[in-house]
Parts: sequence; C-alpha cells; structure tokens
Amino acid sequence: MPRRTELVAVQLLALAPLALSAQGSGGRGLEFHVGRWYNGNRADTYEFRTSTRLGAAFTHGFGVAVVVSDTLGHRRAFYGAGYEIQAWRGRKRFGPYALAGLAAGLSTDPTSHEVAAQWTMGGGVEWRPFSWFAAGAELRYRVEDRGLRGFWRTGNGARTGVSAALGIAIGLGGAARGRAMSGTAAPPELPPPAPPTSISGNAVDVVQTALESLGTPYVWGGTADNGFDCSGLVQYAYGQHGIRLPRMSRDQARVGAEIAPVVDALRPGDILLFSARPGSGVTHVGLYVGEWKFIHSSTRGVKLSRLDVRDPEGAYWLDRWVGARRVIP
Repeated sequence: MPRRTELVAVQLLALAPLALSAQGSGGRGLEFHVGRWYNGNRADTYEFRTSTRLGAAFTHGFGVAVVVSDTLGHRRAFYGAGYEIQAWRGRKRFGPYALAGLAAGLSTDPTSHEVAAQWTMGGGVEWRPFSWFAAGAELRYRVEDRGLRGFWRTGNGARTGVSAALGIAIGLGGAARGRAMSGTAAPPELPPPAPPTSISGNAVDVVQTALESLGTPYVWGGTADNGFDCSGLVQYAYGQHGIRLPRMSRDQARVGAEIAPVVDALRPGDILLFSARPGSGVTHVGLYVGEWKFIHSSTRGVKLSRLDVRDPEGAYWLDRWVGARRVIP
C-alpha cells in the first residue's frame, strides 16, 4: 500500500468518531469514497460518511474528509468534518441522486495552517444489488476557501473545480438489526409477508384497494396507479371509496380517532404513524391489513411489512411506530 494511502487511512480513522457520534445510534449505513479533484488541483479525495433516511425523498449523514495535494513536493491538505444531504437516493436498485454538503476543518501547506470550509454539490449514480450493499460513482463541484465565509464570497486563494469519486456503502440496518441480533441467537427466518387470508371490519374495501396496488413503484409525490409515496397510497385507498384525506402524512396523523399503538387495538384500515426519530413528527404512514401486517409505499415500492419483533424489518418499524388513527369506526 502506498505511503500516502497509509497516512490517509490513519487520518480517517482518527476523524471517524466525529461522524459516528454526530449521527448517533440511529445511523443506518457507512460509506467510503475515494476520488480525484481536477481543474488544476490534482488532489486525491478520501471521504468517510454515515447515512440515514431523513424523510420523503431525502437521506442525510455526517462525515469526515481528507483532501491531499502533493505536486512537486508542495504538499497541501484539507482535514475536515461536515454534513451532507442527498435527494432521490436508494429509491431503485440502480439510479441517480443529487447531493450537497459542507465541511469545516483545517487547511495546511508547507508555510501555514488555517481554518477552512469546503462546499460541495453535485450528483451520483448508485447500484444496489443487495439491500445492505451499494456501489457507485459521484461527480461534485468543490469550493475550498480558507476562512469560514460562504461559497458565494470566497477569498482570493479559494480552490474550485470538479471532482470524481468511486465509493461503496454498507447498510447497517439501524435499530432493527441490532434488536434482531441481540440475545444468544438470531431469530428464525420468517417467510415474506403475504396478504391476510381474511379481512374483517368496516374498512375491508379500503384495504382491498390498497392490496391491489402491491408492487406499484415508489414515486415521490405519487398519488395514482403509476406510483405512490406513503401518504399518497393511503389517500388513494380511501379516496376510491369516497373518503377524502389530507395529502401529507403529518396531516393524516390528525384525521379520525386516535388509537393506541398496540397491535391488539388495531383494526384493518387503521392508519399507522411512524417517526424517523423521537420528537421529529410523523414522517411515514401505512395501512394496517390484519394478521400483524401493514401495507405501505417504501422506497422499494408498495409492499407488506410486519409489526413483529422476530422480523428484522418489523423490529425496525416497531421502534418507530408512534400512533394510529381510525377513519372508519
């Protein structure tokens, strides 16, 4: 391994706790990217990031970056930690996404060490052959400026240019995976959830309409058969039977009557409310269909999931289940 790669690996390991502590225990993935900054900068880029779902079409995370330029012995480097947000990432097995980020840290050269900021924006394309693993490429426009000014008023010594990088991402499964793997052994594998054998109650027609949409792709803002987001599916299922619901999940969290978030209290057709983190408000909704299962539109499309701690995905949703609403008594 080249000496520079060894040094950068040590530097990233030293900075990594900053990203992990910022993301907290809710971090759902780890990423590592290696690339090159062009436009005369001739610098190598190394980035370590965490990632988790933020809501709707967005993901975000904290990270650390090392940018090293060593041209004709004139070594210049940037060491920093920062925040990044991405849009439309992870919706498909293969697809593009947009990103923007900010890192603050230390810029060094043979004669000086100064506080610096690095702004980035661009996009990437990602291939996810497994739910827990992805590989991809990113293209960014970078602005590095000594001093903590905004990218719109950089100093005379600012460096700008386009960088390209290759990376891998490993999903950790968040709280659900940790909960499923705790104890002396992992729980037994459960078969994929299937539609309930029978549905009872006054909202049978609504549930049947939702089940007819199984497999429909996820589309941010989607409210029709060509694609749904989570609240769009719920609105559509009720709307087909003459019941108008609000469009947004946070507004659907106030319709009907409040039901305790206990499986035994649920009836088919009840709206389940989920929150990405405590106190952040409702960020996802689904419809209970019976037999400890609910239907919802996730980033993988309209699907069934369980409210069962023995199911790793089910444990994830149980940890984020914050309430339920009954529209049809």
